[in-house]
Amino acid sequence: MAATGDLSEVLALAPDCVAYCATAVRREEEAIADIAAYLEAGINVVTFSTIPMVYPPAAPVEWRAVLESAAAKGSSTFYATGSEPGFISLNIPTALLAGAGRVDSYRMDEYAVDLDKAYPIWDVLHESMGFGKPDGHVPARIASGKVNKDWDTVVRYIADILGFELDRIELEWETLLAPSDLETALGVIPKGTICAHRWQLAGVVATRPAVAVQYFATVSSTPWPDRWPKPAREGEGGMVFRVEGSPSMSLELHFEQSATDPVNPGIAVTAMAAVNAVPDVVDAAPGVIANPLSGPSIVSRQSRI
Repeated sequence: MAATGDLSEVLALAPDCVAYCATAVRREEEAIADIAAYLEAGINVVTFSTIPMVYPPAAPVEWRAVLESAAAKGSSTFYATGSEPGFISLNIPTALLAGAGRVDSYRMDEYAVDLDKAYPIWDVLHESMGFGKPDGHVPARIASGKVNKDWDTVVRYIADILGFELDRIELEWETLLAPSDLETALGVIPKGTICAHRWQLAGVVATRPAVAVQYFATVSSTPWPDRWPKPAREGEGGMVFRVEGSPSMSLELHFEQSATDPVNPGIAVTAMAAVNAVPDVVDAAPGVIANPLSGPSIVSRQSRI
């Protein structure tokens, strides 16, 4: 079939499932309306677009109400997934915590280093991350509330499965300024402008950060501050999951760039998290799936080698 931008043409095909991959940035209500139209028509939906819905109990109430109503009307099923937030921040720690005893704190550190090479789109890095902006600039993802909106769900999910009753969720952040002109794949970051930032969203019990997600973003040649925990591999991105308790545990995750496939592996795993879930979503009971799907059925189906 030829590509189409007409939702009615897709509805007319009456597929078993739609993988909804359109952006929801600055069009959240439109994306929810699109998905609701499929659900009302009896078409199951898998998406990585509506990020807060990866854990519906902590997602916006109005989104849940629209999608639950649509799924009930069409006797269809909705499932939101992705990578981070998604299976990385939900499924992987769930598996890790299956071996935990006493948990004093949990934190996932995500390292997005040398973003000018991994994601060479200057408009995005300049506006969203604030790279090259003057001292005092607030990066867009902080100023817009996107960090809270997208990662609140992760913090609340981990707190819920651990049985923590959070008193509040706190966001802290800081930027680094280039100590000199920094050469990057997208040009020079001038001395005294932003070359990196860090934020942490933490669920607090009393005064203790019990559940946290921490994110580091840098451009090439950024000196790494001693006060920041270092990546597991120097100069490489990835995630480190840290559990303090008995036993204490840490787990590293890295995506390796293929020598033959130019697709960014982070983008690929985001897509596959949705695609791999399609069969189980089609077979699931109608409604909004509330918890991340997991287990041997939610993996890539391989042909005979």
